[in-house]
Amino acid sequence: MAPETASRHSVALGPVADDAAVPDALHRLLDLLGAPLAGLRPGAQVLIKPNLFQTRPGFHVSPALLAGIARAVAEHGAKPVIAERTHAIYEILRDHAAAHYARIVSFDDLPLRITGIPGATSLRVPIAVPELILDCDYFIGVPQLRTHASVVYSNAMKNLVGLLPGYTTRIVHMAGVDESTVDLNLMRPQDLVVCDGTTVIEGNYPMDGQARSVGFLAASRNAVALDVAVGALAGFDPDSVAYLCDAHERGMGPLSLEDIDLLGTPLEELAFDMVKAPVEIVPPRAGIHVHAEHACPACGRFVAGAMRALAGELRAWDGEMTVISGPQVEMPPLRGVVVLVGNCLYESRDLGIFIEGCPPRAIQLAAFRYAMGKTVGDHERTQFRVPSSLVDGRR
Repeated sequence: MAPETASRHSVALGPVADDAAVPDALHRLLDLLGAPLAGLRPGAQVLIKPNLFQTRPGFHVSPALLAGIARAVAEHGAKPVIAERTHAIYEILRDHAAAHYARIVSFDDLPLRITGIPGATSLRVPIAVPELILDCDYFIGVPQLRTHASVVYSNAMKNLVGLLPGYTTRIVHMAGVDESTVDLNLMRPQDLVVCDGTTVIEGNYPMDGQARSVGFLAASRNAVALDVAVGALAGFDPDSVAYLCDAHERGMGPLSLEDIDLLGTPLEELAFDMVKAPVEIVPPRAGIHVHAEHACPACGRFVAGAMRALAGELRAWDGEMTVISGPQVEMPPLRGVVVLVGNCLYESRDLGIFIEGCPPRAIQLAAFRYAMGKTVGDHERTQFRVPSSLVDGRR
């Protein structure tokens, strides 16, 4: 097969019925892409980065797929390493066949190196990165397709946020998650991406969400092209995804299916309508006042997701709350406890409980629970700012 040109990228698609069918399905996709592993030299260190953040069944990449990829790498004489942030990777893979072919390690257990990202637009200062990411000879991303309450959907490109130590994830959201996602892909582009669509996570993820069996694999040498194709397959408009638009503007990949060569099973034969995260902000009852008409799309989606995820708790609580997001020329009436969402309200942070981020992370929902007078954990309490004048008067 002819190599890809700078302006054209290929995405290979195919169905997969179950774990037993994964090796053959993976082999077909790699053949369609022109055997991208053929150039691996003996002894080359190959990093395989899956999404294995959660141990819940269905909420992580298929171990069978990881075993298939690791075996294919090892058969070329290279040395595969499967790595992911947090120790969940050990629980999921320790006794799996994947461990027969690859070294299994958590990024949390690896040495870090301070590095800058040339051309970064958000992560413009040096950050701590596991050395393995910078030193590996070949990089394979293995994402799981998921809806996302803040960035529309998460797949190949956003999987790289999981390269970083936990505290850096907070920095990513402070700097702006969409542009930071692109910066991380600029730091270490993926040489190959294999998307796991055996199961997907849909709905109000990561605040909530449901696993759904679908049954497809997709592969590409270009992460942007893969995200565009798989997003279209699941019923998303890639133009609505800020990090894809940014990556395209930076010349990292196509934004239209017309600029992608789709190989294997026709997209329409695999297409399905994924349940999306909410975008409409619906306060669950009277007394919950939301002012987010000027919020950026990401923070607006965060507020919409928060209202959906916390609806039952807010209905059961008998207090009054004002939620504000987005720049305000004049502050609305502040009724009850006040929750401020997003970086653009920093100058108003002393008016209430302030949730920083653009957008905030799902863990920061704890701020709303704190506002309702509920107990939150010590780590959760670090995720939002409370003025000293409100610490004892939040109820």
